[in-house]
Amino acid sequence: MSESLRQTIDSAQTSWVGCCWETAFGSRKLNLCGLSSRQALLAARALRGEEAACWRDAAEWLRRVEDDAAHAKELAEQSWTQATSNHFVKAYELLSESAILESKYPVATRYRECLITLEGLIPKKSILEGRLP
Repeated sequence: MSESLRQTIDSAQTSWVGCCWETAFGSRKLNLCGLSSRQALLAARALRGEEAACWRDAAEWLRRVEDDAAHAKELAEQSWTQATSNHFVKAYELLSESAILESKYPVATRYRECLITLEGLIPKKSILEGRLP
């Protein structure tokens, strides 16, 4: 299997692990870029009132972003395994799920790039037989 696919997957997996874009979250317009859910929870615990509530909401939202990033990473790894076993349809489906998760957020389209790379590696026979979307 192509080293370019492995590199593209590695790049996607390391570039998105949480919120990596500018935000104006909640009533306080918090910029959560680069913060983890754990950090936001610590801030919530150190504060009171509306500000603490905003940070608690931010912590929950960041946890969902982190969970989606971790799931996309896991799916991409499974896709790599399928691709190296020449199970291209399954590999494509798994990478598509990663791209769908990523598309919920304003992050770089790294998993979409993985799909494009994989498409270039799929034998023409699989495409001609209609086994891929």
